[in-house]
Amino acid sequence: MSAERYAIGIDLGGTYIKAAVVTETGMVLDERQVETPAGRQREAVAEKMGTLLTKLLQKHPEAVGIGIGSPGLVDAERNMIRESPNFPGWKNVPLRLMIAERVKRPVFLENDVNCFGLAEHRWGAGQGSQFMLALALGTGVGGAVIINGQLYRGSSGAAGELGHISVDMQGPQCPCGNYGCIERYLGNKWFVAAAQVELTDKSVTSPEEITRRAESGDAAAIRFLEGRGEILGAACTSLMNIFDPEVIVIGGGLAQSGEPLFRGIRKAIQERSYQSLLKEIKILPAKLGKSAGARGAAAVGLDAGETQ
Repeated sequence: MSAERYAIGIDLGGTYIKAAVVTETGMVLDERQVETPAGRQREAVAEKMGTLLTKLLQKHPEAVGIGIGSPGLVDAERNMIRESPNFPGWKNVPLRLMIAERVKRPVFLENDVNCFGLAEHRWGAGQGSQFMLALALGTGVGGAVIINGQLYRGSSGAAGELGHISVDMQGPQCPCGNYGCIERYLGNKWFVAAAQVELTDKSVTSPEEITRRAESGDAAAIRFLEGRGEILGAACTSLMNIFDPEVIVIGGGLAQSGEPLFRGIRKAIQERSYQSLLKEIKILPAKLGKSAGARGAAAVGLDAGETQ
């Protein structure tokens, strides 16, 4: 067993609940995952998470903290999920208390993409930076903001909803109510729907399939990924003007699309940004893969453990 302090992180997803036991230097001592209950009802989810944590605590009893990364709007001060679109009926859910009662240990709650950003900042692509933005491209598009080396949460804990910045005020309406959001172009289902139109092929059903086609040299798939990259690059340009970051880390499933996507991002930034900023900014793919969310939740547990 490592002599380092360690904590347990839980990443709550719509399909899987992932867990990681992580040390202060980012070493993963244990990783596990279980399926999220099909109905995503809060009591069933809490019970599944509680069982997973109980097993981990039996093996790793000296964990200094437990962090949970949850999708949706998270009130970290009150340790409550205000709402989570992918978990029907979740309004003001006291998830921290529900889990703490089951495991009899302190538990701390954070937004899942904030956890992703924390992990990439501490141990991944953004390591060593003081000003970093993270974008996670998945079912939706989430974001995290690091200022002066610290996670920025905003006045109500909702900062970092970067996926809902509009790149076209006349664009398609997003479920959030805004129009032309980044998410409406790069969230999985809209990404696939756009690909079916541009590739004139209704058989396209996943981002991974588009990536495979591009890797095999399909010119239409390459152009599509570059075009989506340009949309994201336009958004990154706006974010650069607001936050002046050292690095923007891009992760999630779509980030695995590789060079065509990043080529489009760089092209848009080159065309749209202050030229003086181009030498300073780094646009980097995330390093930590699918475990980043759970690792970042563990970072929340480690930080909270220091104050206990």
